[in-house]
Amino acid sequence: MKEYERQVTIINQGLPTQARLKVIQLPTSWYAVIWENQDRYASVSQDRSDRNGGHEHLTDDEFLGRVQLVASFVQGIDFLYDAVVPQRKKRDRRTH
Repeated sequence: MKEYERQVTIINQGLPTQARLKVIQLPTSWYAVIWENQDRYASVSQDRSDRNGGHEHLTDDEFLGRVQLVASFVQGIDFLYDAVVPQRKKRDRRTH
């Protein structure tokens, strides 16, 4: 089992709005929930089939692209993954 949690921006429900995506990936299926707030959320899932080819061979980015595609197709929710802000590295302040 793998879990993913990402900040997303929903782009087709009026003004762009922030939401949280949580995905649980199991060996033969996955389940995702998109939370805008406690009153607005949606779920989407997919089981492995001959038609979709499963997901075990996909990289993390490819898998999350699949989640994005299925959410748009099944629930009509279009979203973008928010950019990840890199952590600043601490400078090594050794004195010589």
